[in-house]
Amino acid sequence: MRSMPLTRAWYDVKCFLGMPYWASLRKQAVGRDNGDMDSNPETDRLLTLIQWTLDRILSLEYEVTLDSDGNPERLEVNPDYGLRSVETIEENLKACLPWEWLEKLFALRNHRTPDQVRVAVAAFPIEFQMGTAAFEKLLSADWAEIVTSVYWTYLQFHDDLMSSLIASRIGLGRPDAARFETHMQWSRPDALPQWAARHVVREMSETLPAVVERLRGFQVTPVSAAVPTSVAQYAREASRCYLYGFFSAALILCRSCIESGIQERLVEKGHRKQLNAIEFNKVQAMLDLALDSAVLDDVTFAMANDIRKSANQAAHGTVPAATDCQERLDQTRAVLRHLYE
Repeated sequence: MRSMPLTRAWYDVKCFLGMPYWASLRKQAVGRDNGDMDSNPETDRLLTLIQWTLDRILSLEYEVTLDSDGNPERLEVNPDYGLRSVETIEENLKACLPWEWLEKLFALRNHRTPDQVRVAVAAFPIEFQMGTAAFEKLLSADWAEIVTSVYWTYLQFHDDLMSSLIASRIGLGRPDAARFETHMQWSRPDALPQWAARHVVREMSETLPAVVERLRGFQVTPVSAAVPTSVAQYAREASRCYLYGFFSAALILCRSCIESGIQERLVEKGHRKQLNAIEFNKVQAMLDLALDSAVLDDVTFAMANDIRKSANQAAHGTVPAATDCQERLDQTRAVLRHLYE
């Protein structure tokens, strides 16, 4: 197994360290809140095993045996595989960090005082929790403990930094992130794809329990083969957005789904001219027309109107709760069943 490569973009780390931007990025949640999901004994063991295995892989605590074609044949997972010898740690630090950062640290190998350790550690562009009991203990530690602590603290900082950069690609990012990304693309073109994969794997691990629990609440919505492709696609995407916690997007897609389905049914019943005449409040006017023409009954009209209102609120900044989104998705499926069963 290859050991984790340390970043060579030490100049960028030094330049960006301490900036409020990076501090704020490190606080961003990779996944979404899963605290409202109750555990289920039928799935707990499988989910725990999957999450545990993904965490071990992200920590490089594994060995892989390849077949003659270079494909994985056997995977062994063990926390011991993630350990590094002192010699390996020294080599990794020397290979990727400038000597001016390391000189005072390596001077501690044979002789050191607590004050010398404090000065050497302070020379690193990494936040050590000075003043804590763990840090005070480090001041009197042997060389192996000191260099190992520095190494893993640096790796954690590197992990936070690169994870934050990848996370900033999703949505909008700051100019600082764009400059750092550009430098990484030139200096380490292999690094960003690697960390993009790590980001996705970590997010999969964190969101997996909630996705499974929401999916367990689904039931098949029986419809005929006459459902238009666009309606089926909207329904599928709305469901997947709900499963993965993108509730605003799910609600807007629910509205698009019923809008497309109701419009298709109205055209089928000969109401194209009335539809084309609608100029304002299109969805509301379409629902009224659908009720008047018996495309919808009172119950499904009320459901569709609830979906319309919730989607409008989501589109204008109101963050929906998971339970509200689930209810609107259930209503969407009920309207589709009424239209196409």
